[in-house]
Amino acid sequence: MERIDDNAARLVQPLAWGYSLSNVHELIVGCLEAAEAGSILEIGAFEGDLTMDLLDWAKPRGVPIETVDPVPPPKLLERVEANPELKLHRRTSHEVLTDLEALPDAIVIDGDHNHFTLSEELRMIGEMAGENPLPLLFFHDVCWPHARRDTYYAPERIPEDRRPEIGNEVGLAPGNPGTDPLGLPYPAAALSEGGPQNGTVTAIEDFSAARGGVRFAVVPAFFGFGALWSEDAPWAADVEAVLAPFDRNPVLERLEWNRVQHLVAGHARAVMIRDLQQRSQRQETVLRQMLDSRAFGLAERISRLYQRGKPTFSREQVVRAIED
Repeated sequence: MERIDDNAARLVQPLAWGYSLSNVHELIVGCLEAAEAGSILEIGAFEGDLTMDLLDWAKPRGVPIETVDPVPPPKLLERVEANPELKLHRRTSHEVLTDLEALPDAIVIDGDHNHFTLSEELRMIGEMAGENPLPLLFFHDVCWPHARRDTYYAPERIPEDRRPEIGNEVGLAPGNPGTDPLGLPYPAAALSEGGPQNGTVTAIEDFSAARGGVRFAVVPAFFGFGALWSEDAPWAADVEAVLAPFDRNPVLERLEWNRVQHLVAGHARAVMIRDLQQRSQRQETVLRQMLDSRAFGLAERISRLYQRGKPTFSREQVVRAIED
């Protein structure tokens, strides 16, 4: 899931973004039950909202859960400490997948949302599965803005020939294939939307085309929830039944587009209000410095003399301006 930098967190309440897959946990749980999943790996836990939903489902069933986050936030660490049955890997997804002895039944992939990272995750999973069906795979951020545009937590980890041109501290707005200073803020992202090797859905489609025999469903809500599974998996029809009513549902697509438009508009207002407040504070600082200045007092007295007792400016006017 998408991490929000400190500047963005001050401007927009993160919960208002709807960033967590916890928002669609009913669908995830429905798919887990349909597939009779006996083990779960979560890549990208952030604070652990979905992790706790998964744990609530898994604990009474004796299903083990492992989660991956190389830089776990304090809240996730607290949750892991309070739930010793939950195993946390403080390494990258590529490192964890490399060391897996066996694939879990279900994998939630919600880590770094760029073509290279996701492609490598899928490649390793596909190679481990071999000719057997894939695990049930879940994805976040398969709609705007990540479907066709890379974003990065650590751009230096991505080979230069595997990434588009990147900008730092960029703003993204729906319908704009470039960047927008008033768009939702991301610490690092591709400067342009679209093209090869760019975005989460592009990575999933590339993998699916190469492997064949897979089904990719997209629920267009909360930045997009996706699921991928092998069509010959024994539980494929049951998972299909859970997700088919929501897959690329046009009503959900319009609702999500409206939601992100409002998110960006709200963020833009917050930025403009912040900028106005900062400008006002700077102006007030200058005015207060003027009030304390001997030069200002002298200028006021000279103005009184030339204006016959009615100065062009006065301390009283400056004080009223500050109070207003």
